Amino acid sequence: MRRKVLAAMMMCSLACTMAAGSVYAEDVKEEEVSKEEGEEITLEFINGSAEEQYVAWLDEVIAGFEAENPNIKIDIQKTSIDSFNQTVMTRFAAGDVPDLISFSGNDMSDMVPSGYILDISDSENIANYAEGMLDAFTTEDGKIYALPIANDFMCVTYNKAAFETAGIMEIPKTWSAFLEVCQKLLDSGITPIASGFSEQWVVNGTSQTTYCAQVLAKGGPTLAEMVDRSSTFAETEQWKQFFIKLQEIYPYMNDDPFGTDQNTCYSLLANAEAGMILNGTWTVTNATAMNPDAEFGIFALPVSENEEENVMPMCPPESAVAVAAESDHKEEAQKFLEYMMSPESASLYAEKGAGIPIVKGVDTSNLEGAFKDAADIMNSGEVMVISSKSFPSANEDAFINDVSEFFLDECEDIEGALETLDADFDNLVK
Repeated sequence: MRRKVLAAMMMCSLACTMAAGSVYAEDVKEEEVSKEEGEEITLEFINGSAEEQYVAWLDEVIAGFEAENPNIKIDIQKTSIDSFNQTVMTRFAAGDVPDLISFSGNDMSDMVPSGYILDISDSENIANYAEGMLDAFTTEDGKIYALPIANDFMCVTYNKAAFETAGIMEIPKTWSAFLEVCQKLLDSGITPIASGFSEQWVVNGTSQTTYCAQVLAKGGPTLAEMVDRSSTFAETEQWKQFFIKLQEIYPYMNDDPFGTDQNTCYSLLANAEAGMILNGTWTVTNATAMNPDAEFGIFALPVSENEEENVMPMCPPESAVAVAAESDHKEEAQKFLEYMMSPESASLYAEKGAGIPIVKGVDTSNLEGAFKDAADIMNSGEVMVISSKSFPSANEDAFINDVSEFFLDECEDIEGALETLDADFDNLVK
């Protein structure tokens, strides 16, 4: 009887061993298949941009990346820009961490010290940015936490057909040449510079285009120094030259600029009734919407008589994309970020009309108009990184009001304008 029981136990043990071996073999087989085919991973990307061209670009970038990496899927979570920061911070605080997020320079002070964002200082794409372009995403110890795709320039946008009608064969490269262009447009019955000053932000945009080139890119004091009063307008030659430049271009603006809105100016530019607008690169998108068949270009306002000094002034970009430090798939997320910010993706960004790419190495062969101009400027390195182009809100209000008064007085009293600005800025620090 003991022999039968022992035999039965041995048979049971053998059966269990064989079953276990079978299960182990299946596990090994499944593991081998998994390693061979690649485990499917989904990366969650919280994105706050809903602009049509940007979305079209991102969709195509994702399709290309997924085709090259069939085991990685990108899940875009679109969040309203109005609630974006609150949504992201709430999720991080709760431990519900996405893999990638739209990121702002303003987020550096909160999210980086909290350990939310991955240090990507080893990114190969960093070499594709001009010096200073990543300053907004870099800590004092030199660590980089996000990469941008594009930025705005404060520049001159022009209608190529208007230039051709006026017999202008090349963009002006000095200040005197710029004024000659204005005169040729005027002589041809074309408004040289469309200005919609009924909207105060346009007064500021025209001013920013001018002082970014004339003051900030010419060795003048930073705006912070004007605000803390360590420098004054009246005693700064670059600011005097700023008002001289406004005085010289004022006769070439449309009649009654303070009775004209900016949409009217976009229409004038789009239909070659105006030659130029001095404002940000968003002018291109707005004018194109008015006339999709029109062709536009951009160039830096050439404030100097020395051609080599007339480079494009540009602030470091404020919008970028970052990887979450607590992502379960950091390696894959960083791989997508590298793909997204590559020169090839930046070329597609321009082709889609999503904006002005700031990544070096953009292929310009398929680009036209202003987007080709911008890519050429970035590839040539003819860019000067400047400090912030905007005053704090209270100072900006005073600045716009004082510059508006200068225009309304037909730009006659430069010394008075300088003194008024100093008095108003002095009052704001008392």
